[in-house]
Amino acid sequence: MKIIKTKLNYANSYTLFDINTLAVGEVVLFDILIKKEDGYIIIIEAGTVLSENLYDKLKKQEGLYIAKKDEEKQILSCESLKYYIRHNKDNIQKRVQLLYDVNSQLFDIYLSNKDNKINLECVELIVKSIIYLIKYDEIFIRNTMPYFINENMLKNHSLHVAIYALTLGNALKFKDEQLLQLGTAALLHDVGFKKIDAAIINKETPLSPQENKLVQKHPLYSVEIIKQNHIHDPYIIAAVMHHHERYDGTGYPEGRTRKEISDFASILAICDVFDALTNSRPHRKNFTSFNALKMMMRDSEMINGFNQEYLHMALKLL
Repeated sequence: MKIIKTKLNYANSYTLFDINTLAVGEVVLFDILIKKEDGYIIIIEAGTVLSENLYDKLKKQEGLYIAKKDEEKQILSCESLKYYIRHNKDNIQKRVQLLYDVNSQLFDIYLSNKDNKINLECVELIVKSIIYLIKYDEIFIRNTMPYFINENMLKNHSLHVAIYALTLGNALKFKDEQLLQLGTAALLHDVGFKKIDAAIINKETPLSPQENKLVQKHPLYSVEIIKQNHIHDPYIIAAVMHHHERYDGTGYPEGRTRKEISDFASILAICDVFDALTNSRPHRKNFTSFNALKMMMRDSEMINGFNQEYLHMALKLL
């Protein structure tokens, strides 16, 4: 085992660490130290992959320590996500699972509380992690899609739409501030479904006209909830409100047409429908990516609904 370097004796800065919280094959997100004489010595640097041999050697040590400031990194959370992502950025399956896990934490808490409270700091950290990965990996979306979970769940759909939207926004050369706005709108665009009866959402037969009217209120509910959470950015609000509007005026809730629909809303409209088509629903099986895009470009009910420039760019990216 290689000793990296000696740390000064700041006894109050370190805490005992249980190696059993890690597993062989994981990336260690923090320096691991041992106490020697009057100082602490780093024996494992952050970013090291824990091999079986290395793991066995660590288990034989009498006492292992980490910096107290690194304690939060031991558990995957919104706050520690950025560390997990950066140390696993080259592990495609792992980085996707990390996004799913933290996004699930975010939505599970939101869906279970009566006050519709959304952890906006967590939203920002998830969006920034996606932006980081998109900028790091030139073919991030192509590498990521094979690991998408095909389940009819709000949290998964919201994450997929955020990933698609940010990929498209990055290709359009949006600035980081714009990407953060777009990603926030994408991740929260459907939070209003919480106010709609699950029996309607999961219905396996065609919805009645009255049920359709209820479903079509979800953008209004989403805006209501994000405003309740003190989001008043007009770009985010417009994107969430109008993600079901269509260029030919056939969308909802306001029946807007081409010039009345923002760029962000146009992007969300494409990403929302694409993910819906490529994931199974109670009444149908999922379509392939190719067939979904073909439908969006050629189907008589969709052909005039989307921004064609963005739609063709999405085709190239996917």
